[in-house]
Amino acid sequence: MPLNLRFSESDWERIERDWSAWWAGELERPLVVLECVEVLDRYAPHYTSVFLGNYPLDMPTKDILNEFVPRLENTHYLGDSFPRFWPNFGPGIVAAFAGAQVHPSWDTTWFSPGRTGSVSELSVTCGDQNPWWRRVCEITHAAVERWARQLAVGFTDLGGNLDILAHLRGAQQLLFDLYDAPEEIDRLVGETTKAWLACYDRLYDLIAPAGRGITCWGPCWSPGSGYMLQSDVSYMISPQMFERFVLPDLAACCKKLDYAFYHLDGKGQIPHLDMLLSLLRLCGIQWVPGDGNPPPQHWLPLLKRIRDSGKLCQLTVSPEGARTILRELGGKGFCFVISEPQLTPEEGIAFLKDLE
Repeated sequence: MPLNLRFSESDWERIERDWSAWWAGELERPLVVLECVEVLDRYAPHYTSVFLGNYPLDMPTKDILNEFVPRLENTHYLGDSFPRFWPNFGPGIVAAFAGAQVHPSWDTTWFSPGRTGSVSELSVTCGDQNPWWRRVCEITHAAVERWARQLAVGFTDLGGNLDILAHLRGAQQLLFDLYDAPEEIDRLVGETTKAWLACYDRLYDLIAPAGRGITCWGPCWSPGSGYMLQSDVSYMISPQMFERFVLPDLAACCKKLDYAFYHLDGKGQIPHLDMLLSLLRLCGIQWVPGDGNPPPQHWLPLLKRIRDSGKLCQLTVSPEGARTILRELGGKGFCFVISEPQLTPEEGIAFLKDLE
């Protein structure tokens, strides 16, 4: 049964036109991603956890997708937002494909090492029979079959190379490994990158036939292969370690992708920014200040640094934050994801008119 979405074929044509122009640096205005949920339905009991690991592995995919129909149908996709379904199994699910234990909770997913021992005994491979890999593929395929041409089906959150290894070793142990066994980490990050790219290729083959572009855990749309790359562990390591253990992985992923972005999470990653900006095939930076830090509009020199390098910039901001950045830096090259879920559709439309 088709979804009753508030989105037309002409809306999809507009999304493809404007996002493609933004990627090409030809859109003079910022992109504005704003989703508003009907007030009466916002807190309805049918809004279950978005983390799919909470559903039993033997639960039929049809029943899982049914859980998401009310939210999809009661959302107004305003500005440059678009209907999308994201198979969310938690950040860095590739670790589960390689043997990490999965601990789902209502609002996130935790991982723990599947085995203990020396780092030299660890190998990162993703087998076709792994139950979590099979589940991700099943739900991705089912969503494409059921909703093709109606919405964009996203990539699950594959994770970054050191983040995946942190799940497999434990974050604290991985930090010790970086000092005590750097050659082994060299080997493992190479294996992790290879596994990541293989998983991406398999999922791309499932998603691309839907014909509604490519999206992932970050609210980006692209006409070809794209992803929001990340390495949250990089907050805790030096620029020298970032250059050795993370940058080659990012370069390999950027080489593979037509539209690569990087999730710069927290001020601890700012020392790595110049290296990121030096990646020619990296299209842009998503800046997230992190809990306890001022919101994005208070980081204008950093945002200007990103834009002056020629990279695009995505930010999750309040309506006032978007106005501030637009007033101080202009809008070209920015993508504002509006973080006010309490906005009614009428308030959202009024904000877009005001911003224009």
